[in-house]
Amino acid sequence: MIGERALRAVLAIVAAWHVVTGLMALVAPDTFFDQIGHYGIENSHYVGDVGAFMLAFGIAIAIAIFKPAWRAPLLWLGAIWYAFHAINHAFDTGEAKSEARGWTDTALLAFGCAAAAWLARVSEKLGAGEARGAR
Repeated sequence: MIGERALRAVLAIVAAWHVVTGLMALVAPDTFFDQIGHYGIENSHYVGDVGAFMLAFGIAIAIAIFKPAWRAPLLWLGAIWYAFHAINHAFDTGEAKSEARGWTDTALLAFGCAAAAWLARVSEKLGAGEARGAR
């Protein structure tokens, strides 16, 4: 298990990834589509919707760095989101730039699910340890 300081550093990286990616989808949906989300026919509105969620999630994780009670619930939400996202990609691998890219994206999203779930458990254990220490 990792400690509080390492968890905060990891959460900062997770938050930054989601904020930057979300902003890219909102501000430059064509670039996001071409470089990251190239599935099916481009729809800038839906790319922006994805960006809005990613940006909100990234900001919430950034806040959770300083609000430990937010961590586990947000990370479980992220795990669920990444799980459903991976399942969706598994059904659409043929719509990616290539079949290999489709399966790679699916695997990376599944990894995101596992990582978020692991971080949620770490957050819960650290929170339980702090609660015991406060008694």
